[in-house]
Amino acid sequence: MTPGRLIPALIAATLLVCAGAARAADLTVAFSIAKPPFVFQTQAGPPAPGDQPGGVELDIMAAALAAKGHRFTPTYVTYGELTGEVTSGRADAAATVRPENPALHYSDEFVRFHNFAIMGPGVPAPAAVADLSARRMVAWQGATKDLGAAFAAVAAKAPGYAEMGDQKEQVRAFLEGRFDTLIIDGTIFRYWARVMGRKADDFRFHALFGSSTAFTVGFANKDLRDDFNTGLRALKAQGAYDALFRKYLAD
Repeated sequence: MTPGRLIPALIAATLLVCAGAARAADLTVAFSIAKPPFVFQTQAGPPAPGDQPGGVELDIMAAALAAKGHRFTPTYVTYGELTGEVTSGRADAAATVRPENPALHYSDEFVRFHNFAIMGPGVPAPAAVADLSARRMVAWQGATKDLGAAFAAVAAKAPGYAEMGDQKEQVRAFLEGRFDTLIIDGTIFRYWARVMGRKADDFRFHALFGSSTAFTVGFANKDLRDDFNTGLRALKAQGAYDALFRKYLAD
């Protein structure tokens, strides 16, 4: 079976395993912008002209919810606004968040990001997070929370530190020389570097933050969270989850 036919077949098998859903719901799910190939939308609000629709996060969300008959409409905001979309009632769920707000019901692991400190080839290699204290750094919005207390303490001491909700602009600021260190997921950097006419392999990737950082989906409703978890677990068990990733991440 060809890769193009494999993914729909795996998802169809997953849906059969999870048949017998409760009443289907139409959800609004918030996603953070500008982190291809996970989310291709580059601005908050309606689709940006020329944007490629979807992304691996939206495909996984659709397949996992469909296992219990649910559908969703995406809404796009910056990372820092995700949880507020749910607590305010503007969305039923927020994708790719950390499980920090007790008002929400968090899913199993949704996606995992492999974060690096990226620098130019002439910059001395840091041996630990503490070595970043002298760097001018730019990271995604919420990085000091996501990467833990050690990084937050270093960021507070750094001569220059900024967080940006739009990761396209985060990469652009680094490539333009406004910062000497970029804190970002490696796949997202490779995508934007290519779009901006640069070679990612010209830079040095320093793995200072452990192997990866896991993110969940935060739901307003516990039953919907449970339905999503049922579908997500089936996707992983059937191999459809990995197949959806390979669709976007394979060379």
